[in-house]
Amino acid sequence: MTKHQALAPVLLQRQRGVVLFVALIAMVILSLAGLALMRSVDESTGVAGNLAFRHSSMNPVNQSIEEAIKMIFKAKTLPSQTADHPGNNYFAELQAGESKNGVPALLQGSYSAMSTAYSGAGLPAPIPDAVSGAELRFVVERVCNFPAASQAEIIGHCDILPPKVPNAGTDNKVKPIPLPPIPIFRVTVRADIPNTNAVSYAQAFVR
Repeated sequence: MTKHQALAPVLLQRQRGVVLFVALIAMVILSLAGLALMRSVDESTGVAGNLAFRHSSMNPVNQSIEEAIKMIFKAKTLPSQTADHPGNNYFAELQAGESKNGVPALLQGSYSAMSTAYSGAGLPAPIPDAVSGAELRFVVERVCNFPAASQAEIIGHCDILPPKVPNAGTDNKVKPIPLPPIPIFRVTVRADIPNTNAVSYAQAFVR
């Protein structure tokens, strides 16, 4: 047996070991790529689900805002604008603890914590939406830093809409009728799919 013939099996074994090592590295890379793809698909599915939920919650959210407008301006079922009425989702001034985005403290946090604080404050039961399966909760706040009652207090402590004065004039000068200051109200709505992380907020300023 020559020297070259003796080394041939050793070289073949080394080559087989290198091929096995490369194959293992390739399997690891493919596994990581598969995991990354699955994660990407899960994230895409989650984003699509959140967008669909936000889209489906737009109509019931708008209905909640309309209910607040009806309560304050149309049906006028609110006993008074100058005092808090939690049973009507109403507060005569901005509540402490709002977020940087202006979300009241009663509508912040996880679903369980928020629902407990919301009901504990004496606000009505959430409004269920049969189409999206969402629960709707809303808070109406008068944009004031004090529960102002008189016109002077409203002017001094509330964001108000100045009375509109017509530009047209008349030949006969008549003493203008004094108009009361009109405060602005903030309506914040939160829509939840119960016991999930799906949540959507909407806010409107009405006058």
